[in-house]
Amino acid sequence: MRRFISVLMAVAAGAAVASAEPIRVALMDFQDQTGMKSDADLGGGIAPSALAGKGVFLLAEQLVGKEGFTLVDRRDFMDQMEKLQPKDMGEKTPTKPSFIQAAQALNTDVVLRGSLLGFSTGKKVVDQGGYKTEFSTASLRVGIEALDSVDGTVVAMANGVADGNFRQTAASYTVMSEEDAIGLMQKAIAQALPNIENALQTRLSKLASRPKIKLSVSTSADPALIEIDGILVGTSPVKGLDIYQGDHVLTIGKPGYRDITKRILFEKNTEIEVPMMRTELSAEEMKEVLEKARLDIISTDGVIKPGLIIKTVD
Repeated sequence: MRRFISVLMAVAAGAAVASAEPIRVALMDFQDQTGMKSDADLGGGIAPSALAGKGVFLLAEQLVGKEGFTLVDRRDFMDQMEKLQPKDMGEKTPTKPSFIQAAQALNTDVVLRGSLLGFSTGKKVVDQGGYKTEFSTASLRVGIEALDSVDGTVVAMANGVADGNFRQTAASYTVMSEEDAIGLMQKAIAQALPNIENALQTRLSKLASRPKIKLSVSTSADPALIEIDGILVGTSPVKGLDIYQGDHVLTIGKPGYRDITKRILFEKNTEIEVPMMRTELSAEEMKEVLEKARLDIISTDGVIKPGLIIKTVD
């Protein structure tokens, strides 16, 4: 299986599915979306929220050693989400950390997020020649989303369902155990995973044919935060960043300087030099910045900005 990748991340697409690197996967927490409390018919002590908390381990258990997947250490991923905070000259910036940035920092290709969608009980009575046997039934449904680690878009969704029956008679009464509930969740996850794999493979085949170019960005006030299409890709200077050929929105920001946003059509390998302007400039400083730009001044809504220096590289 070729490695899953999307916009702005480096990739070496193999000629055959079997010969390329596996998909690097990070796991987020499972969410309890049932809105339920403990059910007496489920043993009284099996709370859906507690069961959902075990979902991460159960999903990881099925991915470990699976061909085509490499599982990123969850402790590293969670630590990145807690600690990752973009800085500018050693100072914190307004940019908030997210699972996307954490995934990028760990060179992850896809993030899987699970949900416990339903966990309920019912009754079923079977008439066997006048002898009635009652069964308690339990039904569990999980959902799994595959999120692009570059822009957070949902690239695949699947759900799995598992059911269990527990016989009840006048002589015996079986209460569903936590072990039973975990077993149902394992079955539901196993049912959902193949659909996720198939969806990722389909996406891979579509992405493989898209041409890419290399982008390098530097500014007159490095380091500055660089976003492409609204996604933080790093701090300047950035060299040899792989992006898909076509239109992209480039944004550069730095505390104390004016943000710069420009839509650019990228057709070849490109180097961009960005003259930065402080929010407060003396006349002499403005003249110096504009002279460095060596391009026509762009005036938008009365705000004077120097143009970008854009060079294509053959």
